[in-house]
Amino acid sequence: MERQRRNPLKKKEPEQEKVDSFLKKIQTEERFTVERIKELLQLLRTKYALTAKELIHLLDDKEVLVPFSIFTKKLSILEAITKYLKEELQLSFHQIGDLLNRNERNIWHTYNNTKKKHIARLSIVASRYFLPLSIFQNNLSILENLVLYAKDELNLSYHQIAVLTERNDRTIWTMYQRAKKKVAQQ
Repeated sequence: MERQRRNPLKKKEPEQEKVDSFLKKIQTEERFTVERIKELLQLLRTKYALTAKELIHLLDDKEVLVPFSIFTKKLSILEAITKYLKEELQLSFHQIGDLLNRNERNIWHTYNNTKKKHIARLSIVASRYFLPLSIFQNNLSILENLVLYAKDELNLSYHQIAVLTERNDRTIWTMYQRAKKKVAQQ
């Protein structure tokens, strides 16, 4: 089988040429800004001993979203979220703990209880609503945070939240009232 050699004189792909010219344009027009960004990145890199991959991850501020379709009566809200993050997104207990503002030992214990209750993987179906994990960065409970977000941000009724989480309507109402009181006191 004969190996094909690349022709060094062959032109770049048209799309790559567009990208290269765009980047050169930015570098010339925004030279000062680009230099300042490089300096700041270098400062972060040396101060915190970050790799290039870690810097990119730091800049790539993607929100982790959890579909509402993972919730089931068999599992608590924390158990369902932990199981989803561990099995579907392959996150470590430490990462899950950071995202949920909980101790990683608590997350490990929760996941082990989950494995006993619900051996099979979660059935994830297309979901209209998603839960951003950034809402858990306060001192409210997991269910209180979820209900507060669903009610205030998604404008869902108590009944709709109850159906999505497979909980009782009165439980949802109670969690919302408690969350509102706690937020008002803070």
